[in-house]
Amino acid sequence: MSIRNFALSVLALSAAAAAQAQSSYNVYGVIDLSVGSMQLSGLPTAADNKRLTKVDGNNMTTSFLGFKGVEDLGGGLKAGFTLEAFLRPDTGAQGRSDANTTVTPNVPADNFWGRAANVYLQNDFGKLTIGRQGNLLFGQVASYNPFGGAFGLSPAVRLTFGRWSNDKGDSGWSNAITYSSPNLAGFTGSVSYQAGEDSTLNERNSYALAANYANGPFAVGGAWQTVRSADAPKVNLTKGQRQNFGLVSTSYDLGIAKLFGQYAEFSNSGYSGTSRIDTQLYQLGASIPVTKMSKVMVSYGESKEKPVQGGTTPVTKHRITSVGYDLNLSKRTDVYAVVMVDKEQLANFESGTSVVFGLRHAF
Repeated sequence: MSIRNFALSVLALSAAAAAQAQSSYNVYGVIDLSVGSMQLSGLPTAADNKRLTKVDGNNMTTSFLGFKGVEDLGGGLKAGFTLEAFLRPDTGAQGRSDANTTVTPNVPADNFWGRAANVYLQNDFGKLTIGRQGNLLFGQVASYNPFGGAFGLSPAVRLTFGRWSNDKGDSGWSNAITYSSPNLAGFTGSVSYQAGEDSTLNERNSYALAANYANGPFAVGGAWQTVRSADAPKVNLTKGQRQNFGLVSTSYDLGIAKLFGQYAEFSNSGYSGTSRIDTQLYQLGASIPVTKMSKVMVSYGESKEKPVQGGTTPVTKHRITSVGYDLNLSKRTDVYAVVMVDKEQLANFESGTSVVFGLRHAF
């Protein structure tokens, strides 16, 4: 072999090795802060919910700080990791809420990496993720309503995964393994398993699956989960308790407006007293462009709780209506204004109206 050919071979091998070992790392996140006059329904007593003027975090997006990286292993295979921590920018505290408050007693605080802490492998056949990660049902709820994953302002999120919803799980799963398929002519699907890791069988394995189809302006999705264990900030389950949660969603973009619709059911078993209930709920919404940089968002959600098999909770309806305006100042920064009317039949404090003005920045 000539010196020239040898040099070219060395360069080719070096380039291949560099390509195979190519990797990238990013720091990213969202900071969401707002000021408003807040009043909600469904709290333990009317005294808990006097109207408050608040500088508040996380009404439109739950703020977080994230780190991620990916490495090209060659042959179309990639490996990566995700670490994401919730935070409350109004106080500088970590997590989504404090533990054991007056309104939410016996509720543990978030773990530090409560949003995500996982590794994954990915190729043309799909993605396999292991560790703390997003819940498949929450992903569907957030994708098919005009307010996205807004825990503070989205009727869909508040009625499914909010603090006072009937959900026994969380928007994230720990000790989880998830397989997600590639996009196959508009179809995508995922299946998730959460290990209970409890020798007493109080906390047992949980399962979830989700599927979506998108074709032009039309999209439809469905998801199902059986929850038999819970993580902070939700209260742990005991032996024999479980919850089934099913959801169907759809959206259609007319150009002048994007329409959304969702229907869901919760079914509890192994509970007694006030927790022995089933819940049905739906959400209808629209996102209406005003300019290229702004839109109006409208959403109405309603849930109905009813006792089953000797439960003691009376039939209770919870209705939430949110109307908002969102203006993008750039690709990463937007301002918003939202009015939310929150009503719960039979609650100690039955109705409240909140007005919120916020600023959100992604980095």
